[in-house]
Amino acid sequence: MKNKKILIRISVIGLLLVIGIGLYAYKEYNRKNIDLTDAKPAFVISQTDLVNEFAKDQNTSNKKYLGKLIELSGNIKKIDTDANGFHTVILGTDSNMNSVRCSIDSSFNNKVHDLTIGSSITIKGICTGYNADDLGLGSDVILNRSIAIKK
Repeated sequence: MKNKKILIRISVIGLLLVIGIGLYAYKEYNRKNIDLTDAKPAFVISQTDLVNEFAKDQNTSNKKYLGKLIELSGNIKKIDTDANGFHTVILGTDSNMNSVRCSIDSSFNNKVHDLTIGSSITIKGICTGYNADDLGLGSDVILNRSIAIKK
């Protein structure tokens, strides 16, 4: 009798655990990314200042910026398009090898054709890292899910 009650309790706890894990997995699988158009940035900074902060102290800058929405302004140095049609807008100047690489959100890919190299732009994106300059090729701050915004 006592063993039967213990077995029932363990079965109920196991069933509740399986249901909870299933609900969490379903929620994560169907999760949508937030629309960055109306999201308020954690930081508003220029491209030059952002790169300089990372170059000066990468660890502190990582703690401050990684995973945060950043709005930054700068000049378009280059626009890259990969084989799949995804665009990366590179902000910087020709006189400096350091830049910010902004991977454009796929829902905004059609707006990249309106951008011109050398023009000033404001972009919002999630900071995902920093590629330090080890070979003299320049350092890059990386933003993902970036969108160009009008000011």
